[in-house]
Amino acid sequence: MKKSILALAVLTTFAVTSGAALAQSSVTVYGIVDVGAAYKNAGAGTVTSLDSGLNSTSRFGLKGTEDLGGGWKANFNLEAGIKADTGANDTALFARGAWVGLSGADFGSVNLGRHKSLTYIYGAAIDPFMDGLLGKTDLMFKINHVRDNSITYTSNKFGGGMSVAAQYGFGEKTGNATANRVTSFALAYANGPLMANIVFDQAKDANGNTAVGGEKLMAGVSYDFGKDFYGVKLHGMFQEIKGTTSLTVLKETKEEQYMLGASIKDGANTWILSYTDANVKTSVNANSSRVALGYTYDLSKRTNLYASMARVENEKAAKTLADVAGANARLFNAGVRHKF
Repeated sequence: MKKSILALAVLTTFAVTSGAALAQSSVTVYGIVDVGAAYKNAGAGTVTSLDSGLNSTSRFGLKGTEDLGGGWKANFNLEAGIKADTGANDTALFARGAWVGLSGADFGSVNLGRHKSLTYIYGAAIDPFMDGLLGKTDLMFKINHVRDNSITYTSNKFGGGMSVAAQYGFGEKTGNATANRVTSFALAYANGPLMANIVFDQAKDANGNTAVGGEKLMAGVSYDFGKDFYGVKLHGMFQEIKGTTSLTVLKETKEEQYMLGASIKDGANTWILSYTDANVKTSVNANSSRVALGYTYDLSKRTNLYASMARVENEKAAKTLADVAGANARLFNAGVRHKF
């Protein structure tokens, strides 16, 4: 822990001095501190706690760019997750991301290192809760957050709002290039009030077979009606997950998830609602559903208050957000988030 904190301090000092010294380079220090109170009743009694990262994961990051000329730039990002309620940091210093790469005015960008997965990036773009609070999609959609040892390419927009992305994660297993490999592709459209995307993601296990829950097809769409229609924005997502039962049992599993949501932005106020349904096609009595409500109030451009609640209903073999299988979950949280 002491070594991690020391390394972070050294990097921060380097960031500040580098940004001042190099005319064609810039390094930015950024982060989020988010702490709130939480309540949970999910089958094993009630618990109240003070938690970090309820609206957004608390983090500390460095990002920078250097102008190489001719429309090309060198870029990097180092991002650490922190626990603002205890002061602890993730086991890996830059667990949330660590990469370096190049970008071109006509080329797009290619980065090498530890990246957020394409399912996480494009899922959060559609999610009405923006991957935060008790309605965030990845609590039920089983989205992988990061990919180690990966190369990620993202195109610039073309054709009036289209873009593509691809990600390849090296398995790094001697004698088996397929083992632990990750491949992912995305197609997205964003123009005016309409946003839509589709992502295919496949992960192999240590033997080179499809991993448990290793094949995902995710699609989403949102439409912002704007101020002329009371600030209403509609959201929808679908995901199909296929995989094997275990490393040694290769029987196929299949699960489908749906999300319908809406958000209303009125000045400093934002109200959010979503319904999520998870159907396990290859198991009995393993389905679950969730209704979530959220509210945020902007005190400034960087600071907001928030509150959210959710109710999760599980069939007797399901354990989504619950302490024991078959239990329903009632959840609530409220707190404050500051970005810098």
